[in-house]
Amino acid sequence: MDEQTQQIKEERKENFFIKYGWIIAALCGLLSILFLLGTVVYFKQKIPQESGETIKIITNVHLWDYFKGQYEYDWSMFVTLGLLVFGIISICLQSVKKGFGSAASMLFLLAVPMLALSREFFAGNSIENLSSVSFGWGSNCSIAFAICAAVLSLSIEFNANPIVTREIAENGILIAAAFILNIIKIPLAAGAGSINFQMLPLFIIALRHGPAHGLICGGIIYGLITCLTDGYGFATYPFDYLIGFGGVMVMGYFRNLILSDKQKWYNVKGEIFLFIGAFLATLIRFIGSTASSMIVYKYTFVAALAYNAFYIPLSGLIAIAVLMAAYGPLTKVHHQFPVRK
Repeated sequence: MDEQTQQIKEERKENFFIKYGWIIAALCGLLSILFLLGTVVYFKQKIPQESGETIKIITNVHLWDYFKGQYEYDWSMFVTLGLLVFGIISICLQSVKKGFGSAASMLFLLAVPMLALSREFFAGNSIENLSSVSFGWGSNCSIAFAICAAVLSLSIEFNANPIVTREIAENGILIAAAFILNIIKIPLAAGAGSINFQMLPLFIIALRHGPAHGLICGGIIYGLITCLTDGYGFATYPFDYLIGFGGVMVMGYFRNLILSDKQKWYNVKGEIFLFIGAFLATLIRFIGSTASSMIVYKYTFVAALAYNAFYIPLSGLIAIAVLMAAYGPLTKVHHQFPVRK
């Protein structure tokens, strides 16, 4: 009787979290914004005097300072605030429609590296006699609550539909396939990148298992593995990898239109939505890599577009073509080995 009572209590806790957890996640997102009212960064200046002495000046930078337009990288905070606000909106929509939790998690996760890079952004400003730039307590607390909001947002979906062993095995095989396909590259002209087929298995993960799996497997697991092995440095992870490969989650929002129970072979409707979902995922990767080129490598906007405008769209189009060609057999496999909705 005691074990049964304990089990009932645990089920009630889980149901409570699934039903009201979005409120806690939204509050964490709101706190992440509020803590930006504290010191975001502070910088030190060493100003030489006529007497030969040097005066040290410490300046605290708060959220409202970014709205004054006196710094070159003010836009970075506007992007951060936008990500946090849309993250809060998305997690609130989770209470109405399932699937928004993974979108909210993606937005909160993107806000974290933007906040973590706030010191580097600020160091890029042309400030005379600048000696050092450091994180403030406000940004540290904001990062902590943004991470909590991201974890809670994703946990809500996985608590409502816990992952099972078969899904872990299938996702692991597809992630390994993506990693192998990443090794097989077709080099382009010097400075133009290379083409590979790594997106194809990631598309299938999101298509079969939904956006939450697409984000976890694509942006977090596969993104971290490839970031560590590619050798470009962890600074490239937020935009080139988390956004770039986590964007495959978009495919998951179209899975009921592509792999529904009624669609058992090639059909026009499924092919159209397959193209739309894969195209949007490729577009998100293109946007992420373009942002990374501007932020990490200091490219101009035009130069960043020019560098990424060939190899990413071409890789995406090849993956889309293969996926559309294999759509019929994929529907057969999906019916033979169905997944949970």
